[in-house]
Amino acid sequence: MRYEELDDTTRRWMLEELEEEEAHRPYRAPGLSVQGRERFARLLREAIERGSEETLTSSLASPEMWSELGPLPHGGVGPVDPRQAAVALARMEFNTWYVRGLCRRLLEEGEEYCQIYRAWDGDGSPDECDLLENRVLPVRPIYQAHRAKYHPHRRPEAFSIPSGPGCKHSVRRLPSGMKALIEMEEQDMGSSLRRA
Repeated sequence: MRYEELDDTTRRWMLEELEEEEAHRPYRAPGLSVQGRERFARLLREAIERGSEETLTSSLASPEMWSELGPLPHGGVGPVDPRQAAVALARMEFNTWYVRGLCRRLLEEGEEYCQIYRAWDGDGSPDECDLLENRVLPVRPIYQAHRAKYHPHRRPEAFSIPSGPGCKHSVRRLPSGMKALIEMEEQDMGSSLRRA
């Protein structure tokens, strides 16, 4: 994944948001073994503090981190391939916390909008976020929709970025030129509405 603003400030917000979830209702992927569930938070913290989704993948790829059987993407249960499972979980989790941390940062900095962008070229398969690619959306609903599709309850109809394990999209800060255009459009629409 290509994270455009993965710096110390964003990492700090990512970590603060992670600690908040860990203190209340932490998420654990269903395919993790008992050992995997116990070690997951520490490994994720390390990746957020000074690593990447690749370092998280390496940490999660050991067979002892996974149960022999786990849920399949389209339903049912089947054997878990530790390497594939590690790649999918690391990509989704790191992106989940990047989105959450960057949205928190943008809110703290007074930004109202962000843009959905393709952060990973992927394997050619479609994902739910394809329809949102390049769309400009308010930051707050994205921040509030953290894990809305699957945690603490499964709600497939809910909106969230990332949308799931195969999601190739993330969020970015609006370029200054785009912000200026939005402000102009809002001013024009506001004066048009006032004249109506």
